[in-house]
Amino acid sequence: MEDNKEKKTSVKVEQVFDILCLIASYGILFLLPKTVGVFFYLIFGVAAFLFCIGFFRLGLSLDAPAGAKMERFAKWFFAVYGVLINATGLYVIYQDQGSGRSIVIATLLLIEALVLYTMASSGAQTPGKQRLTAIVFRVAAVLLIVIGIALAVWNHFSESSIIVATMLVIECICLWMMGGSSNPFNSMNSDIKTVPGLKTPIAQLQQEFAGVETQLGYPWVGKVKTIDQDCIIYGPSEDGYVVYGYYLYGSFYVAGSTNPLFPEAEDAQSHVVTEIPDSSGRLLNQTELTEAYTAMFTRYAESGSVGTLNYDPPQH
Repeated sequence: MEDNKEKKTSVKVEQVFDILCLIASYGILFLLPKTVGVFFYLIFGVAAFLFCIGFFRLGLSLDAPAGAKMERFAKWFFAVYGVLINATGLYVIYQDQGSGRSIVIATLLLIEALVLYTMASSGAQTPGKQRLTAIVFRVAAVLLIVIGIALAVWNHFSESSIIVATMLVIECICLWMMGGSSNPFNSMNSDIKTVPGLKTPIAQLQQEFAGVETQLGYPWVGKVKTIDQDCIIYGPSEDGYVVYGYYLYGSFYVAGSTNPLFPEAEDAQSHVVTEIPDSSGRLLNQTELTEAYTAMFTRYAESGSVGTLNYDPPQH
């Protein structure tokens, strides 16, 4: 009991230290001299270093959000935190009339804001949430361009407004890229893959592969949260991992997840399977599983013939 109390106290002390580092990283920015030189960059480096220590150490020491409400709160906190420091940086440029000092401060705060935006969106693991996240990022990118142009015009293309507009363009590009990838719905989760050219209806696809045993057993057709249409589903495994395929706007996707995906928990109970190793006795990990099922369906889309679950991970 005493050891646990000591550990908890130690963690609390470290968290207080991390918070102080985070606060200090912003406070030190006010000490930056007006002229850019060696001393300027030394202070700037200390501020960036303290942010990294405070922010990332604090993130590692905090417990994961307990429940959906706390998870939503954490996402909103990161998003609002990012917007505030982002806006502060732009305001500093505007107030200092585009000085070198203000540009450096705004750049650092922009980088930190992008980290926070990424963390706010990192929970988007279902296709529906990823689609919404992509839309939010890209709408924000368009709004930033509009605001930048309007600001420059309103201020008769003053130097400070041009610099702010340039910063907004840079941020716009970053947000636009964050809102897109090979998956048009912002596949920030590597467990969602696209199968080009596959058009076979789900029921027929399940029948085609009904006799093919895979690591997660045989396929079945069922419903998954956020997907209106039927999905072809493999698993879940004993630890709850599921691979499923679905159509969205004419494209076929393969996803893997341990999240509670089924509208009714009992829907999957009769399909729980002990993972089956391949002929060499090897079990693929979760990332490899998504890749393997994607490759299996891709071969089917290309050749029209049903194959087995073969996957050779890339060599590094």
